[in-house]
Amino acid sequence: MKKQTLIIRIIFYGLLLSSLIGLISFGFIFLESHISHLLWDKLLNDMPFKVVSVFIFCILGGFCVGKLREKWGDYPQTAHDSIDQLKKIQTVNYRPAFKSLFVALLVLIFGAGVGPEAALLGAIVMLSIWQADKMRYLFFNQETFINLHPIERISHMLHPTKYLVTYNAKSAPKGENFLSTKKALNIFFSVNGLISFTILMKLTKQPSFISKMGDSSWHLKDLWVFIPLLIIGLLSGKIYNVFKKKMSLWFNFWQDEPVKKALLGSLSIFVVGIFFPNLLFSGQVALGSVPKDYVKFSFLILLLVVVIKLVFLQICLNTGWIGGDIFPIVFASIIQGFAISQVLPAFDVIFIVATVATAMAVTILDSPIGVAIFIALFFPIQMIPVIFATALILKFAKQSILKKKAKG
Repeated sequence: MKKQTLIIRIIFYGLLLSSLIGLISFGFIFLESHISHLLWDKLLNDMPFKVVSVFIFCILGGFCVGKLREKWGDYPQTAHDSIDQLKKIQTVNYRPAFKSLFVALLVLIFGAGVGPEAALLGAIVMLSIWQADKMRYLFFNQETFINLHPIERISHMLHPTKYLVTYNAKSAPKGENFLSTKKALNIFFSVNGLISFTILMKLTKQPSFISKMGDSSWHLKDLWVFIPLLIIGLLSGKIYNVFKKKMSLWFNFWQDEPVKKALLGSLSIFVVGIFFPNLLFSGQVALGSVPKDYVKFSFLILLLVVVIKLVFLQICLNTGWIGGDIFPIVFASIIQGFAISQVLPAFDVIFIVATVATAMAVTILDSPIGVAIFIALFFPIQMIPVIFATALILKFAKQSILKKKAKG
């Protein structure tokens, strides 16, 4: 097979497979959103004896999640798990991808206070390695492949468990041109998968993950409170990190009894579902109404919301209701910012919220640039310098402290 023909085939099948990954990702988000809405906003709300109905539903969820973890192991697998595996052995076991997505779907639709991003990204990593193994099969079996009927070629490329060649450092080509072409194609396929996902989200009019927090008209006078706000966000994040470690110790029991542990988590979902239903799930849906509604609540009420959300997140994560913590932490950090703005009425609200939220989220998630980029999506463009200044100050301050410790 000529080199040009091979590249065309790789591009064609790479686009096909990356579009399929985009479709699977969309299907997961679509099902989670619609099933959760149907169950919590319609069926459970319309049930007679709502409290009893919600209790039974939550207990059922705890039993299902616990039983699946008992049978299959520690699912859903997160992006962190998949990336760690990839770093260690240069590949990932992608066979459990749909098991992982199924358990994650159950965790989310039964109301756990976690986000979909960790399990979804974990599955995307698995499926991307599967795609790479398919491309490797095509590369190393090009002569056999070209003799197949076109329908057989597509069936080979789409077969979930056959016609795969895993990465082998000894047999992998190492030429600079090959590696640069491979890197460019991987980026191209990733972008295609993202575009496919976005198009499907737009076509089906799915709500955006991002809610704008309002307009800002901040001035130089607001910089007087910049450092105090940064310190408040930093301390808030530090307190949460200490609490997170404590929670991990407190819940270090029933290690071999996932059903009991999941049922314990389902009790927290029941309590939140009855008394604080807006704090179910990741918080991303409720976040859209915060800029309009926060003025209705006092500093103490908003602070209580932050505490409940973060405690709920940790109970879920420590009882087997595994999911992402980025959305819940960003939600809590933004609410914390609005709480602080209540006691500083003379300064720009959005300036306060952006600074506190960035400092708190960066401290918790320990990824200054990534968090800054994500936080910036929620705020107007004029807040970008403030957000990145906050993240970079914390980054360099931490590096400076670590250097001093290393020298001392």
